[in-house]
Amino acid sequence: MIVDGDAPLDWDPARAGIEGLTRSGRRSLVGVLARAFRDNPMNVRIHGPDPRRRVRANAAGLRSLVLDHSERVIVMGMAYGSRVIGGFVLAPPGARRLPGPSFRRQIECLCLQGPAAMAAWSEVAVGVPDHRPVEDHWYLAVLGVEPTWQGRGVGAALLAEIGRWVSRDPRPICLESDRPASVRFYQRHGFAIRAEGEVRGVPCWCLGRGFPRGTAE
Repeated sequence: MIVDGDAPLDWDPARAGIEGLTRSGRRSLVGVLARAFRDNPMNVRIHGPDPRRRVRANAAGLRSLVLDHSERVIVMGMAYGSRVIGGFVLAPPGARRLPGPSFRRQIECLCLQGPAAMAAWSEVAVGVPDHRPVEDHWYLAVLGVEPTWQGRGVGAALLAEIGRWVSRDPRPICLESDRPASVRFYQRHGFAIRAEGEVRGVPCWCLGRGFPRGTAE
């Protein structure tokens, strides 16, 4: 069962750590990310007004990315005590496109999301502006924080960890977002808008960092 977890009012950042996750930890991260993106405009547009339905649908779509491709992407989580409170999935240079879901995962998504929602997400994937460069680059597939932990510096700490990965192989990094608050967050951390558009009536932005001057649009 996926449930929200309350954050302590007074927490000690020294007890939090970012680490690679076990299979069990990655399962917990699926729930965290499903809740983190529950209220994003595209999720609301595609999955409707019921937040519980949106969380279930999100989790179905995230399992392939977080659980099935750990050898091809970097999956890291922030733990506080024994709880995962945030994390990210980062594709390293050379991974032009993320692996597609297995047949099993497609069936799971069909059952939990429905054919109309799956078709809508396919439309989103095609409709997002093509902003990724030809040269090798890092791609931030997803970064999310448990809703009750947002605003406590967890996202910034995760982004700093991503910066450490990127420093090992300095290449540009890019991502997409449909949430204005997230766009502002990334801009505060040195990202610039490279492209923007609208898919299914929802504005979306493509951001990057580390690109030569004049390449961001």
